[in-house]
Amino acid sequence: MKEIFVLFVDDEENVLNSIKRLFADETYGIAVASNAEEAMAIIAQENIKVVLSDQRMPNVSGVQLLHRIKMQYPNIIRILFTAYADLTSAEQAINISEVFRFINKPWNPNDLKAAVVGAMYLYDVTMENRRLMEVMKSKNQELQVANCRLKVLYDVQKDFSSTLSHELRTPLAAIKAAIDIVMSGTAGGVTDEQKNFLDKAKDNVDRLNRLINNILDLAHMESGKAVLNFQSGDINKVIRKVAEAQEAVARNKGLSLQVNIEPQMPPVSFDGDKISQVLNNLIANAIKFTDKGSITVSTKHPKGSNYVEISIQDTGPGIKEDDLIKLFEKFQQLGQVHTKVAGTGLGLAISREIIRQHRGKIDVESKLGEWTRFYFILPIDEGRAV
Repeated sequence: MKEIFVLFVDDEENVLNSIKRLFADETYGIAVASNAEEAMAIIAQENIKVVLSDQRMPNVSGVQLLHRIKMQYPNIIRILFTAYADLTSAEQAINISEVFRFINKPWNPNDLKAAVVGAMYLYDVTMENRRLMEVMKSKNQELQVANCRLKVLYDVQKDFSSTLSHELRTPLAAIKAAIDIVMSGTAGGVTDEQKNFLDKAKDNVDRLNRLINNILDLAHMESGKAVLNFQSGDINKVIRKVAEAQEAVARNKGLSLQVNIEPQMPPVSFDGDKISQVLNNLIANAIKFTDKGSITVSTKHPKGSNYVEISIQDTGPGIKEDDLIKLFEKFQQLGQVHTKVAGTGLGLAISREIIRQHRGKIDVESKLGEWTRFYFILPIDEGRAV
């Protein structure tokens, strides 16, 4: 048995019989009613998608019936057909009943069927969109709950890291002091083998101390408690100073450190210490992971732009494309597949946070086996890097 989707309402029996014959072969079922009360009873029982009502009926007009349907069953698509079409009926149908369309009597069978199919399609699309909106709303609520949980977990983790780091500082200082005393010979003679082990212990204590300082530094910035000392100045001066300090390190490794800066750079507001920290980290990484060739530090101010760009490019082994997106995350080891040199895994995360607080951006590009280029942009004056 066909499921009834369409309802025709007309007080003329011959019209309803004609409708039945016209739609007899359709895949969907239709129902007919001769008055408003009969129509409302059918709607209450069937899954009606479309109602077509004659305008001129006794007691209740088509506009009145469709308005009633609109109030009780707003999803049903409403169509008005009449042999006495006039502006008043059209205005009422639009303003009161919000009809989908009008059909004049006598109708064209093909046009009538097309109108019904179009109305059912509109009903199905509307209901599917509503279902999808409900699903999206539910998913958004779930996402909000998940985000709240993640924020709580992140805050707990951040507090734990900060507290743990503070608690570790005192025993680490005591361990370092004890190692220094033993290595100085104050507590007695030290053999070469013992000194070798103490050197390794001291190196690991220093590395752990650097890790603790980095964790505290990053947590301080992420919490919004860090206050940056912005001053308008020449970024080139900071770059020259950092490069001079790193040049000896590069030279000892057989590398050349080149500085290629654009002479006329616009003033930039920045925290000199923080930007120096970023530059030192990026240049030190480039030196650490480059075995031969050079490191080039350069600046530029593209014409008409509201930012300056600083880049550090090396001739090292490069980085796999899949690894590029991981580099600025916490505790990621840069170049770990190419070298045994270990770091804290927080340098780039700290650099990203510093640049973010400068309202800038930092990124990396690389060609595996040939080079890697880290670069960051800073807004000039009150501009924003884009």
